[in-house]
Amino acid sequence: MSKLTLVELSDLPRKPHGCPPEVERSWARLVAAHKSVAGLFTTFNELRAAQEDMRGAISETHRDQARAAIVFTAAGIDACLRTLLRDSLHTLLSTSGDAHGAFVSHFMRSRLNGEMTKATKKAVVDIDPRSALIDLYVEDLAGSSIQGATDLTRCRNALGLEKDPALDDAILNGHQPFFNARHEVVHELDLVDPSGKGSRGRRHRDIAAVGAQCDGALQLMHAFIAPTARTVKAARRTMGWDTP
Repeated sequence: MSKLTLVELSDLPRKPHGCPPEVERSWARLVAAHKSVAGLFTTFNELRAAQEDMRGAISETHRDQARAAIVFTAAGIDACLRTLLRDSLHTLLSTSGDAHGAFVSHFMRSRLNGEMTKATKKAVVDIDPRSALIDLYVEDLAGSSIQGATDLTRCRNALGLEKDPALDDAILNGHQPFFNARHEVVHELDLVDPSGKGSRGRRHRDIAAVGAQCDGALQLMHAFIAPTARTVKAARRTMGWDTP
């Protein structure tokens, strides 16, 4: 085992102090995703250690563990951000601030400018229009899944975190290669030419690089969760709600 370079995740930072209920579920999803991905890398390390020659080439079976880690990490990001948006926006949008400004701007620009769509009309006349509009907002922000830096930026702005230095544009753009890899694995099975023309070998993935990408993406979720917990607590105090 001494000759083997381990692929491991960094520990998550501590749970936000006094974590409000609006953030609890997102935090739980992050912890679960981190545990699942860490388990995949543990299995990968054990498989490598069991090889007769640990210095030999990494097999496709081993690389599939890394591909699975990319998919699990991406699923964790989707779960964390969707839950964070759905649970926290109800509170954040009850006070004036950056999150409320982003909400108003989005609807004025995208859904209330010109003829309203059927989905918008249905939300407006819902028995709970605010909740219905927030659900619509989350779908607009995240789509079918988080696809890259553009989606991360929309989620950041929706949470009122545009000015947070840990989530600036350069940092979010730096995670685009991870999302590119996720697309290649999920939609192309990592085939070099999924169209069937020319070579159809599978992409070579540097395992250490995959580990770093997954680790960075999961750590980024904490960078979303921690400041959201703070702004939610501030909103609760403004409205005179009890906070944990």
